[in-house]
Amino acid sequence: MAVFRILEAKARPGSIDRLADLLLRQNESVVTSAQGALFAQALRSGDQVLAVSSWRSAEDMQRYLDQEVTREFYRALPELLMGTPSIRTYEVIGSGDGGSGWTGAGEGGRR
Repeated sequence: MAVFRILEAKARPGSIDRLADLLLRQNESVVTSAQGALFAQALRSGDQVLAVSSWRSAEDMQRYLDQEVTREFYRALPELLMGTPSIRTYEVIGSGDGGSGWTGAGEGGRR
């Protein structure tokens, strides 16, 4: 069953650019090459960030989380954040594989 992991956080004053750079580097150098990774995206709105990743299975996501480079990423976050980030994991409902998100939709995602 595919899963999505969502991290939401608020940057400390003056830290948003460093935080955005850290998220991009993690996605580009670690997540994209991780076994079972389907999707990763980092979003920004003012001093808020949202990082979303999709994984083929919870086991694939856990393998990613268990890597030392991933633990280093999470250890670097506190100095850049206001408080603790919100991190949630969701299982895809139904038979979706975590891919397009348009399960059962017609061409162009419209019916």
